[in-house]
Amino acid sequence: WFEHPVQVEQDTFYTVSAVLDGSELSYFGQEGMTEVQCGKVTFQFQCSSDSTNGTGVQGGQIPELVFYA
Repeated sequence: WFEHPVQVEQDTFYTVSAVLDGSELSYFGQEGMTEVQCGKVTFQFQCSSDSTNGTGVQGGQIPELVFYA
């Protein structure tokens, strides 16, 4: 959650991460997509070398991105 929108640039890869607090199990998504197109905007997803828990494009903790163009 950001207090203010974050501007991203085209043709640039960013890493999105979540820090989970506590020892409780958490829900996660499966069957993630490597590319999503919405109008003239295309998002491409790839696994991050920063991942230390086996999550990635196919399954992980980031369920959605909210954006406006």
